[in-house]
Amino acid sequence: MIEKLRKKFILVTMAVVFLVMFVVLVALNVTNYFHAAERADEILNILAENGGEFPDEELSGKGSEPGSIPPNQAVSAETPFETRYFTVITNSNRQIIQIDTTRIRSVDSEAGQIYAEEALTSNKTKGYLDDFRYKVVEKEDGTFLLLFVDSQRELQTMRTFLQNSLSIGLISLAFIFLLVFYFSKKIVKPVQESIDRQKQFITDMGHEIKTPLAIISANNDVQQMLNGDTEWTKSTGKQIRRLNGLMESMLQLTQMEEETYQPKIESVDFSQVLRETCEPYILIGEQKNVTVSLNIQPNIIIQAEMEAINKLCSLLMDNANKYVREPGTIQVRLDSHQHKIRLIVSNTVSEMPQNFDRLFDRFYREDQARRHTAGGYGIGLSLAAAIVESYHGQIKASPLNEETIAFEVVMPLK
Repeated sequence: MIEKLRKKFILVTMAVVFLVMFVVLVALNVTNYFHAAERADEILNILAENGGEFPDEELSGKGSEPGSIPPNQAVSAETPFETRYFTVITNSNRQIIQIDTTRIRSVDSEAGQIYAEEALTSNKTKGYLDDFRYKVVEKEDGTFLLLFVDSQRELQTMRTFLQNSLSIGLISLAFIFLLVFYFSKKIVKPVQESIDRQKQFITDMGHEIKTPLAIISANNDVQQMLNGDTEWTKSTGKQIRRLNGLMESMLQLTQMEEETYQPKIESVDFSQVLRETCEPYILIGEQKNVTVSLNIQPNIIIQAEMEAINKLCSLLMDNANKYVREPGTIQVRLDSHQHKIRLIVSNTVSEMPQNFDRLFDRFYREDQARRHTAGGYGIGLSLAAAIVESYHGQIKASPLNEETIAFEVVMPLK
């Protein structure tokens, strides 16, 4: 239980850390991308406004005359000397009539034509082609001006930032995982101590209460021998048996929840054990107008402890018998598939439970009014869950339809 709590704490913590880091890294890289695209677009806009060239005026960024570089832009007087670009002009039919590659060495006229055709085919006014940011401008005379700015440096910087951020993120996640893994032991330690004290209390109480119960039982037997069976001695004997059964179940449940608990392993004929367990309930069902139907695959052998499997079958059948609607049905099905066994015990109910997961909590009953009339101790399903989990299996409750609830057990054969 503590190990599961610790694993859940680590999982939730790492999921939150991963989500936060993922959002931060995505935000940083997306911002970086848009910043690079925005700077390239500003240069493209300046070139578009000046016919594919930078303005001849002094590029100080201080002028406001037509054709000058607007203030507060991501360009400077050095931008024309730093920017590598080429231009393509087409006619109104988008046929290339001029390619200017004098301001770039990595692209010749043939490559420029290929880039221009790809840009025109995309039917976009701007975007990226390889390491070039491009813009398509339609002039007043119907011709088209295609501008291509070399953004290799900005894109490479962006890619390097992405790689570095991912590397740092992964290293940070690994480091945080080690910290969480180390401190998780200390975080769950108070819970471990509380559970240990609770288990010790139950164990001590179980041993301490045995003596008074034995004395009360002996006194009750003496009264029966002297005065015969009376309503009072029968009631006392019933409550003594109930308390003895409760204490035995609590001690067994506490023992099975110990991390050091190792169940005995032997070959058990699950089919035979289940069938023998169900036979008495068929007779009980006939008296209650309840039909018990069995669909048990024969010769299913499981590596487990005979007593534990017998207890599991008894607990599930006892639960179905207590809460079945009268008249009603109880259906038992057992089969095996892919090295696992599946046991389903279903029964009709008068009212469907609302909290299926809580059915396996100790002393939980959906209908509190039936706490005493239904009998039992309120820990039967908890003990069944502990038995299943001790063999690395799973147990769950779910509705088959509006009036039938099913308890499904899946356990490995070995």
